[in-house]
Amino acid sequence: MLHRAVACYEKCYVTKGPLAFQHSFHSMPIPTLVIAGTHSGVGKTSIAIGLMRAFTHQGLQVQPFKVGPDFIDPSHHQRATGRVSHNLDGWMLNQAQNRQIFDQACQGADLAIVEGVMGLFDGYGAESESGSTAEMAKWLGAPVILVINARSLARSAAALISGYGNFDPDLAVAGVICNQIGSASHLDRICSAVSQTVRVPIVGGIPRSKPVRIPERHLGLWRATEEE
Repeated sequence: MLHRAVACYEKCYVTKGPLAFQHSFHSMPIPTLVIAGTHSGVGKTSIAIGLMRAFTHQGLQVQPFKVGPDFIDPSHHQRATGRVSHNLDGWMLNQAQNRQIFDQACQGADLAIVEGVMGLFDGYGAESESGSTAEMAKWLGAPVILVINARSLARSAAALISGYGNFDPDLAVAGVICNQIGSASHLDRICSAVSQTVRVPIVGGIPRSKPVRIPERHLGLWRATEEE
């Protein structure tokens, strides 16, 4: 799957202009991005792996992390980066414990990429963000890149992004990657709608591609060692 994912990201659409994060990395040992999704199955694992591999190909030491007790996604992270992926878990560990794991694992790395779990704000209760990707991003002081499924969306994508971007004013949603893009013009329409109405920029789009899907099964994906 890894070589197919790399091929996909070589064909991805990148929006015009540099991504200017309105965020300070001073609280983190190295620059860090949290890759989150609007919901499970949106493509955050594939995109996180692609980003990890792309930065690794640029000669950077990328330290991967996974929110939650998952052991399958980290196997793909390790294959993409050559570094052991560590779990960060707000259900079982407090902020200080997670931060200790994070800081120690980042030693010798240039960049950290944290893959979220479920939807951005989904945790162990409906009344708070406890145990969620959003909580972990705030604990780390890291900006979030939100992955959306943009299939069959145009202006409605702006409403979706606005909701996630404004839901928690203490959370830094720094950019959006649109997955399942039909064409470059499709992404242009979404970018036009978003730029007029939303403060969160579109940073790129991933075209629809069946060959880069990671095989799924009950309760998760196939492990990296189980694939060709």
